[in-house]
Amino acid sequence: MSRILILGSTGPSGTDIIRFALQDRADAKIVLFVRSPQKLPEEIKSNPSVNIVEGQLEDTAALEQALEGVDAIMSALGPSSSSHPKDAPIAQFYKKLLRMMRERGIKRLLVLGTASASDPVNDGFSLGYKAMVLGVYMFYWAGYNEFHTLGEILRGPEGKDIEWTMVRVPILTEEDKVGTVAGYIGDGKVGLRLARKAFARFMVDELGKREWVCKMPAVSNA
Repeated sequence: MSRILILGSTGPSGTDIIRFALQDRADAKIVLFVRSPQKLPEEIKSNPSVNIVEGQLEDTAALEQALEGVDAIMSALGPSSSSHPKDAPIAQFYKKLLRMMRERGIKRLLVLGTASASDPVNDGFSLGYKAMVLGVYMFYWAGYNEFHTLGEILRGPEGKDIEWTMVRVPILTEEDKVGTVAGYIGDGKVGLRLARKAFARFMVDELGKREWVCKMPAVSNA
């Protein structure tokens, strides 16, 4: 039986990831590392395949408990308000997580990202994405800094020996869609909108398909 840890699970994207994981992987144990378990829907809290570990990102002891026996990690963590700290606490958390993964032999990690993390080898030019990233940089620097820093971390020494995938999303919407297109910025295929449900569907599919290991796909609605 596999054991999957999901981070950021109380937000709408995280909740959809849980539901798709439970639907597709009936034999898996789903571990949720959450700050506020009461925010989880009742059908998730009461599901016998779900194990909930309560803790903050800085709570190393609770994180160690959540990581016990885990085979893979999916994360929808991201800044959620204009008052988000400017010192990239989420990216710094990932540094700790990557170290703890290596110590435990956990290889697979899928994380939420944005175009603030560039892929200089594969990305091309897109006026829409350029404007979007510039707007975030100018008006929400803390959010830009989180994902830019995370991209650097994953491509750097901290990401070595980890089979990571950063799923870079554009504008997230509440549309009831699950179809996606994946590629790179400026390739003429990837658009500027992505349903949260489609993001979750892509994450769970990629966990099994492994088409984007150590890559940073940009994903949009099909």
